[in-house]
Amino acid sequence: MSKLTVTLTVMSILHCVAFSYGAVHVARDMFKAAVYGHAVILPADPMTNVSRDQAVTNMQKNVEVYRAQAQRAASQSADIIVFPEDGLYGFTFTRESIYPYLEQIPDPRAESWSPCHAPDRHPNTDILRALSCVAMETKLYLVANMGDKQPCDVTTDPSCPPDGRYQYNTDVAFGPDGTLLARYHKFHLFYEAQFNTPEAEIIYFDTPFGRFGLMVCFDVLFSEPGVTMVLKNNISNIVFPTAWMDALPLLSAIGFHSSFARGLGVNFLSANIHLPEKRFHGSGVYTPDGMKVSYYGATNTTQPKLLLADVDVLQIPKHNISAFLDELSYKDEQNRVITTGTPQDEFKSLLFFDEFTFRSLEEPSGDLSVCQNEICCHLDFAMNQNDFGRELFAFGAFDGLHTYEGQYYFQICALVKCADVSNKSSCGAVTSTTSTSFLAVRMSADLQTPYVYPQVVLSDPRGELQLAEAASWSFSGHSLHTGPSFNHTLLSAALFGRVYSRDNDSRSDIGIDLILTAGHIDRNNGGVSLRAEPFHGYFFSFLSIITHAILLFF
Repeated sequence: MSKLTVTLTVMSILHCVAFSYGAVHVARDMFKAAVYGHAVILPADPMTNVSRDQAVTNMQKNVEVYRAQAQRAASQSADIIVFPEDGLYGFTFTRESIYPYLEQIPDPRAESWSPCHAPDRHPNTDILRALSCVAMETKLYLVANMGDKQPCDVTTDPSCPPDGRYQYNTDVAFGPDGTLLARYHKFHLFYEAQFNTPEAEIIYFDTPFGRFGLMVCFDVLFSEPGVTMVLKNNISNIVFPTAWMDALPLLSAIGFHSSFARGLGVNFLSANIHLPEKRFHGSGVYTPDGMKVSYYGATNTTQPKLLLADVDVLQIPKHNISAFLDELSYKDEQNRVITTGTPQDEFKSLLFFDEFTFRSLEEPSGDLSVCQNEICCHLDFAMNQNDFGRELFAFGAFDGLHTYEGQYYFQICALVKCADVSNKSSCGAVTSTTSTSFLAVRMSADLQTPYVYPQVVLSDPRGELQLAEAASWSFSGHSLHTGPSFNHTLLSAALFGRVYSRDNDSRSDIGIDLILTAGHIDRNNGGVSLRAEPFHGYFFSFLSIITHAILLFF
């Protein structure tokens, strides 16, 4: 028996034990999830400073929409509802102009508080009170996004901003009795100068139908908090307020968010703001088995929708990643170079500013492979004979560090529709329409990462993106394939690999050491602080000692 095999076995056993130690007893088999893609009512000019009263008045307009949608969800027996990032006030603020919209949100791990029941305990918390009351009135678990301000002392805190306060992009979760259950500060900001970057934390709240972790938008592209909360903490449900601007062809909201759920084996409740004219659209409820419900809304005339779905309760994630330590074994192969002849029909083209190696689909059916650097991608396909030739499709590979609007290491295999049927350099360019039906797609990938996120995105001549039904395709590790009844107008299909350890970002290492160096966990109060320090408590110290002893023995 190899050391790696023993390591994976030991870690799997200890992982199960660790989960049992902090497990949530769940008596239900199903719950009903709701997400609302809100068309945020924006202030007249977010760059202009306004009074606190003006800010509250504008936010209350959005809260009233939330109230109406929560009432609709409750009338359809929903258990939980999620609203989008920036849904209460919008975006493009300065640090000063956002300030009247912020409230000082207490840490629910330090005190139990229902703003609706005790509104005077914390002053100037009008929006917290309003959201709390909506949750209580509708008897729903409610998740929303808002701004938090926390005072700091510039004389004692070297990180304290000059204005004496931290400002955070923040998720809040309320229980059906109005109690504030969780407060999560977005860790990966995306051009948000109005906010500060917090310490990385895993924040969650418990319900009768499972434990829910919180993330916001750009967080989903990095290992923390999402991958960390799934692999280390066995959190199997994620609530995800987002203001996601589509970046086709592979980073549409519905495409990538659904792939995260399928790749990590979690329930993923994604609520995006709905402003199609600004490319913000795409919400859904996604599960390990695929999409339950989603909505894109391609044109400016489309209206926001309340989406509801019955979802299976998950006791633990159903991911295809055999163990956290798999990535360490892959690191030994990072310098591997694939040697292969270069087919004469290969060409290079940019996809979201990354240079892919492509081969075009020159027949209505067939198979082909394409390699780049350390990866190889393989495709078997068949399209409708009558559709062949009207549009151009290409199959490509990318293995490298993406550096546009963020820095993250990708290993991707992708089948995409090209924007121009007569121009191969358009393969990878933004396009949202297709009229070519595929009857079969079988894709596999030789990648150096266990973190692979699959997606199959459909569209039509109007550009209304959809996801293939869950039962119409399957995913296993490094491969996806469609079922025998598949017959859809395909826009893209991809195996989207992330090599987090190669991001060249020191923050990506936070919390990666699973049990051995994980940070203080307060399982009763809904949060994990990731500071790369040993677990507090004799229980986890004991597990660490046992793990080390077994590994040394072998």
